[in-house]
Amino acid sequence: MVELCTFIGQIIADIATARTNADSYAASTSELYHADPFVKNMPVPHYIIESVEVDVPVMVVGITKSSDEFEEQKEELFNVIKTKLPVLLVRNYKYSFLKSREKEKRKEAEESRSREKMRVETNAGVKPKSQVAAWYNASFMDGQLEEFAASAERITEKMMVNIKNYLDAYNYNIVKILDLSDEFMRCLEREIKRDVSTFKKEMCPYSDGDAVISAVKYIGNLMFFEFKKIMRSNAAVQVDANTVHMNEYATRDCLMHLKLKVKEQDLSLIVEEGENGREKRYLSMS
Repeated sequence: MVELCTFIGQIIADIATARTNADSYAASTSELYHADPFVKNMPVPHYIIESVEVDVPVMVVGITKSSDEFEEQKEELFNVIKTKLPVLLVRNYKYSFLKSREKEKRKEAEESRSREKMRVETNAGVKPKSQVAAWYNASFMDGQLEEFAASAERITEKMMVNIKNYLDAYNYNIVKILDLSDEFMRCLEREIKRDVSTFKKEMCPYSDGDAVISAVKYIGNLMFFEFKKIMRSNAAVQVDANTVHMNEYATRDCLMHLKLKVKEQDLSLIVEEGENGREKRYLSMS
């Protein structure tokens, strides 16, 4: 007994493997041709699979779906929020704080240069002060990282309550990942703004509301993919493809015939130079 999606997928994968084996054989044969003076100038045999038609009888055994599936998924959701959200929050706190302080320092430096330029223009003939390139190495204050961690834990606890209330009130038969992700980000924005408002100004990781929104989008996008992995349906059509013994316990009325027509579509591996000299690789249809 096997899931229908697995069965069909394996048939298509095996067809692709057949083409791979044929290409490998053609490549190895080309070496033999090159080494043999009698066939050296002959074309190397190579074949492609333009299309394949498969007619396979299977017997549908049933459909499996756990009645406790959604409850199990909710537990997984709470667990991933509890373990991953604090880490993402603290990481974003530190990044945002350093970026905002670096921005402030650069702004102060620009203002200082502007004032110096005005002073020179006002006092004609006065030699300007030499400008030294400034390097900014912002650091965290005493107790700041501990405060970030405490804030992340508080927000995580409130988020778990918010998401639990949302899922308890939602019709789980039609729950959608995008709906869940949107609700998560709405609640996260509210809880972050509420919690960081208690920070001292010099210790706050975010310079303004836009910085909070950017943080929420970043964290929300990462959590979306975590939710996507969890909120999958375990329902599947179970089939028996044991054609050797099928006639012993099945009649033609019980069988389902899968008629697959697979057409070959070539893919090309594209390699491009990306940012920082790193290569970008992706598949593209030929």
